This record gives sequence, C-alpha cells and structure tokens, in this order.
Amino acid sequence: MSAATARIRTAALGFAAAGTAAGLATRLFGGRPSQCDSGSFSKSEFRAFRVSSVRQVNHDTKILRCALPSEQHVMGMTVSSLVMVKGGAGGEEGKPPPARPYTPITTDDQRGYFELMVKGYPSGVVSKHLCSLKAGDMVEVKGPFEKLPYKANMKKRIGMVAGGSGITPMLQVLKEALRNPLDETHFTLIFGNQTPSDILLRQEIQELAATSQGRLRVVFIVDKNPSGDSGVQHVGYLTADVAKAELPPPSPDTLVYVCGPPGMMKAVSGAKGKPPAQGDLQGILKDLGYTQDMVFKF
Repeated sequence: MSAATARIRTAALGFAAAGTAAGLATRLFGGRPSQCDSGSFSKSEFRAFRVSSVRQVNHDTKILRCALPSEQHVMGMTVSSLVMVKGGAGGEEGKPPPARPYTPITTDDQRGYFELMVKGYPSGVVSKHLCSLKAGDMVEVKGPFEKLPYKANMKKRIGMVAGGSGITPMLQVLKEALRNPLDETHFTLIFGNQTPSDILLRQEIQELAATSQGRLRVVFIVDKNPSGDSGVQHVGYLTADVAKAELPPPSPDTLVYVCGPPGMMKAVSGAKGKPPAQGDLQGILKDLGYTQDMVFKF
C-alpha cells in the first residue's frame, strides 16, 4: 500500500470516528467586550452556568443551551475561540474532574445564552457526562481561549475540511463572516461523516450557504450512502483528487482550516502539535502544494 493510499484510508476512518478536535491556546482573550458584566467567564477558574434547554441533534449528539447571568449578557468571545468544559464532580483517585475543549456554536454577541454541541462517546467521560445533563443542571466552563482570530477579508478564499463535530469551529467562523456585508471572503466547506444521518446541523449549514450570496459552497462527503441521499456530493474516501477539485488552490490569498478526529487530521494535514504548536504540515494538503502558513489546524 502506498503512503498516499494509507493516508486516504486513515481519513475515512477518521470521519467514522469523528470527534471534537481542539487545542487549548494560551493567548489572552481579546474579543469584543461584553455589554454587561465582563466577569461572567474566567480563564483561571471554572464557573457554573445553568443548562436552560437540551436539543437532540441526532442519535448521538446534543446541543446544550447555557444561560448567561442575564438576558442582556453576551459571551463577547473572539472568533475563533473555545472553552474548557468540566465533566462530572470528581476525577479518578482524587484527581480533579477531567475537562475537554468545546467550541461554542453561537455568535459572540448572542444575548442571554451560549450553546455547546456535544457528541457522546461510550468511553468519553466528559461527553457522557454532558450528554446526561438536563434543563436545570449546571455545567462548569472556563475560558474563552482564543485560537486563530478571524478578521474580515484576511484572505480571499478559505477552505474548510471538517469531520463530525469538528464542524463547530467552522460554524463559528462562518456565522461571523457571512453576516458581515463588508466581508467578501469566499468559503468552501468539505464536511465528512460516516453516513448522511451523521451530518450534524445539515439544515443550518445549507441555510447558511443559501443565504450567503454565493460566498459559501458546501460539499458533503460520506463513507457510505445506504439511503442514496442525492444531497451528498462524494461517497467514499476523502482523496487528494477530491480535495484538489473542491478546495481553493494553494495561494498566499488562501487559507485552509482543518478540524476533526486524529485519524482525519493525520491524513489531511498531519497530526496537530501540542498547543499552541500546530505541528508540521503533512498528508493530502502537503501533497497538493499547500504550505505551513496556508493551513490552520483546530
């Protein structure tokens, strides 16, 4: 088996095991200020927020709506940013409870609440805890922590390769960019999943594209399409040929975001380094001629 074929097969496995992939940046929060109490969140300690509602997205994923201190509060985070979310009341053998990174899918100026999309895994301590929460329960959050700040027109073209719940940072950027009439950036999103039923927030993504005035093009790719879903553009592996055909070509005016499970990341862009390091660019994108400064791994 060639190295390129091995990477492609790994990409397919990565989509099937999709999870939230995000690293913790250490730079200070620099987003727009809250219109109310700027102390709602903290980077140094977890703070509790009440779950106001829980929405089932599909068979293994939920959206938790978490109330801010008042209806006038906003999160005020930099796009793009993540938060650390604590799972449960205590860790193993007296250790602190584990925490994992999640990317809020609401806009930075959403009043009164923020939302987290959580994909549950049988062995995921934090995700199992979060998926068990009900309205009225509390969730402990620390952050926000800034990743790569998005600025209008910072690039002419942005490609996005997401697997499973790796869609969350892409949504955060798209919602910010597409509502700004002064932003002329064009986006291409390749969203990989195991089957059409696994495509998270499909309707919302399609609505973003439909109202983007041509600035967002969405490409769905699935490992299997048992229902013959006509809205899926590619069935099978994410190959170099598919990436070349769909993504904007390598250029100083191009940036490609990648977010997904480790297998997908390794195949598409190379493994992510220990935050804040990005790790060397490898995989399909390197083979296609993209350079380190043209790719950002969430």
